[in-house]
Amino acid sequence: MKRTFRYITIIALFATALLISILLFLPEDFFETKKTEFRHTQSLRPVLQNDGFDAFDDSLELSAALESERLKVDLEDGEIAIAMLTEDFDRDGSEEQVIAYRNLLKENNPVYLTYIDYQEDTKLYRRTWNGSSSAVRPGTVSLFTQDLTGDRTVCVILTGLNSNGEHTMTAFKITKNKPDDGTVIAKIADIRIDGTISIIETERTQAYQMGLTAGTSFDIRGRGRDTSSSGEFDQIVITYTYNPALGRYVQKATERIPGAQVAGARLSRLLGGNTTEFEQYVSGLWYRIAPDMSINDRQYIYFDTSGREIIFYDNSTQQVYKWLSSTSTRYGLYISSQNISVTTLRRVMDLEVESLDSIRVKVFEDVRMKIEFSASWDGSYRKAAASKKSDETAILPVKAYIDATYNGPLGRIQFSPNGEYALTVSGKAQSGRYTFFMLARQEYLELLPETGKAAEPDPADRKKTREVYRVDREVPAEDAAGEAFSLRRVRLGAGGVQEFHEDPITFNISE
Repeated sequence: MKRTFRYITIIALFATALLISILLFLPEDFFETKKTEFRHTQSLRPVLQNDGFDAFDDSLELSAALESERLKVDLEDGEIAIAMLTEDFDRDGSEEQVIAYRNLLKENNPVYLTYIDYQEDTKLYRRTWNGSSSAVRPGTVSLFTQDLTGDRTVCVILTGLNSNGEHTMTAFKITKNKPDDGTVIAKIADIRIDGTISIIETERTQAYQMGLTAGTSFDIRGRGRDTSSSGEFDQIVITYTYNPALGRYVQKATERIPGAQVAGARLSRLLGGNTTEFEQYVSGLWYRIAPDMSINDRQYIYFDTSGREIIFYDNSTQQVYKWLSSTSTRYGLYISSQNISVTTLRRVMDLEVESLDSIRVKVFEDVRMKIEFSASWDGSYRKAAASKKSDETAILPVKAYIDATYNGPLGRIQFSPNGEYALTVSGKAQSGRYTFFMLARQEYLELLPETGKAAEPDPADRKKTREVYRVDREVPAEDAAGEAFSLRRVRLGAGGVQEFHEDPITFNISE
């Protein structure tokens, strides 16, 4: 028994000595690191609750997705990473990092970028450059690289929405002229527009693909509202090209597009900023439209609004994405999604209304890994329930405002060319706003009576008082001031035109 006790005592002493040795050889900042991480986490959450961002301010959720990816340096207090790229940007044989981050200690501040470079003298990484982008809403940010200028240098591109809901694209060019020189990072493009921005890729030569020569630079195209026009849906397309002498993108061409095809009450409501209504509009199956306007039933997108999923199908490949959040833009909807199987695969979609049954889709991939996709999802799509020929669903021109007076069973109605109408029935007068519009070769009339308030009626009042009628004329619709027409009350909804099956009201031109 004494011998056993002696052995136990010796083992205990040996274990104690070993523990003391381990503690002596631990780094001095071992416990300080843990304390710093805890303090850094504490400083984030209280600020985020009161900084005024919308559903796209998912900074903490984006940061959590980056936890599996190691930051090469610690960010400052209040700074939180929302996107990251790791590769050899300056071709010096070592990896660098570009991190997009927010500063939670500031309100309504832009998304910043920082460059993390490896220092040969200290064998450590440190931040060597900081810059700002035009994007503000973290949940809309997409960060990727591309050789925009064609001279085989890396360009870091950040896209996203600003506080005004405009699309932005900020591009930085990373160069290192000599091995001993520091890395030079220059902003070569900073574009914002109330619409969409896309990179126009052109085919480059085989010599460029083999690394023998430089290639042509890619143009950047912005499409948005024409602020110089009085038409609400008139658009402008601005093309930017890279100028090597100036070292930045400059405006190359401008094209103005009339917005007559984007008209009608349905489109006005869809583009009125109601995210829920637009989500209901896109809910369902959408087929890709080929260049000859035929439907490609082998490639489609299914929007599951209730299940909050988006399904991409191409031939035999199906990709399912979780519908994270969406926000209204001037011409449609901006959707952020995440692959349900591979959480690091993020996909941002920009939906733009083309007509009542067609949308234009622009997809931004944020995969954070080198991966090839079998199909491009950019293009026009038509809803499956409306698979008619294009000439059957086109919006034809019609005079929205006319100058004419008509008599009918309701009394007398007068249309003024400024968009106002006056209706007299049994001695009682009613007035308000009106508009004629054409949908799928059928003319309609919308009446919006005044509510008696000096201010513009609120949306609830508009929904109650707004009336829509189908117009049947005895003359072509282009001659809006015809001899006679009849009205049938209808309702325009997500399911199309619904008849009330009421007797028509006939009006004759007043002599």
